[in-house]
Amino acid sequence: MQSATIRGAMAHLAAALALALSAAVFSTPLEAQAPEPARLAAAREMMEVAGVAKQFDELMPLLAQQLSQSFMAVAPEKAEEIRQVFAQLPAKFIDRKGELIDAVASLYAQELSVEELGAVCAFYKSAAGAKLLAVQPQIARQSMALGQRWGAQIGREIEQEARKELKKRGIEL
Repeated sequence: MQSATIRGAMAHLAAALALALSAAVFSTPLEAQAPEPARLAAAREMMEVAGVAKQFDELMPLLAQQLSQSFMAVAPEKAEEIRQVFAQLPAKFIDRKGELIDAVASLYAQELSVEELGAVCAFYKSAAGAKLLAVQPQIARQSMALGQRWGAQIGREIEQEARKELKKRGIEL
């Protein structure tokens, strides 16, 4: 039970980070060649203009808080120690955002040309792009909350339906 709760929290952490970074998921073989330097540079610039690093900085404390709540659910009697540990962790890991940004930039560089990446940069520098960047963190937070509530509701409904169907087959859970 404890490890399942923590694994679930870790999976949520990874999913939320991916959502917050707005990283498109492309199907790319592991042995794919590295993108050409100009494309990679353009992809990094696009991510910089898009404010990905800032999004990461804003998201890390929220993710640490959610993960700490999962740990506290497993060991409520240790809540204060868990809070203290997780309060320190964002600062320890925030500098590692470059690793993820580089990896995601490589994905964009594999899928988009220098011209396309330049067009995306131009959009983010436009009034509409600036507005999107301004509201995106709030929408991401609200989307995460909506997704959690929706997922919990769907999970309950699936559980109820499964129990009902299993009961018809003589299996009581």
